[in-house]
Amino acid sequence: MFDLRKLSGVGFTLAGMEQMTHVAGWVDQIDELAVAVTDQMVRGGFGVQPPTVHVLIDGLDPAYVGYMTCRQFYRGRDAEGAVAAMGLLGSQLGATRLVVTYERADMAIAWDDPRSDQVPTGVVVVDAGPVTHTVRWHPVLMAEGPPDPDGAATFRTEWAPSTHYAGGVLPAAVGGLLSVWREPRAWPEDEFMKVYAGWELGGYSVRWVQRPPDERGQP
Repeated sequence: MFDLRKLSGVGFTLAGMEQMTHVAGWVDQIDELAVAVTDQMVRGGFGVQPPTVHVLIDGLDPAYVGYMTCRQFYRGRDAEGAVAAMGLLGSQLGATRLVVTYERADMAIAWDDPRSDQVPTGVVVVDAGPVTHTVRWHPVLMAEGPPDPDGAATFRTEWAPSTHYAGGVLPAAVGGLLSVWREPRAWPEDEFMKVYAGWELGGYSVRWVQRPPDERGQP
């Protein structure tokens, strides 16, 4: 099994998030974080986060392993392929749960959805297990606010109530991501490190939670 301590040099901790060994609590915290980060980015005029995959392994301490943010992409097939490929990270690490987050309207444009001009803005959080998934939908209205005292543009957000959809319909790219993760495959350590190096060179960003010094965790 792969020793996660080998990746501790780029480790991080999540301030304000409770450490736990069971994935369910982590999923709720990741869900809240996705909304909070989007709110801050929009209000700050920084747009929205790229699609992100969070990796969890039930029974590991902490159960949250880390996350990957998507590389830059061109609209259409390149965008779909870039997102679907992130399922490899969960496969490599033997994840028991993946959480995928993205802004719905932004990615509808990226995936060349013919109805993108009708897609509402909001954060999608896909909580996926080995067989099933739940879509958490957080609709938000994003609008330009009045200029600040220096004349710079400001932005505001108005969040509507969230809803959950067990087995909700997924875009093809996200469905592909989950399929890549769920397909059984053995990953020798040397192959894992080669692919991991390719992630960084390709523009994906991967960050790992710091493991305890005696952590022998998987995969």
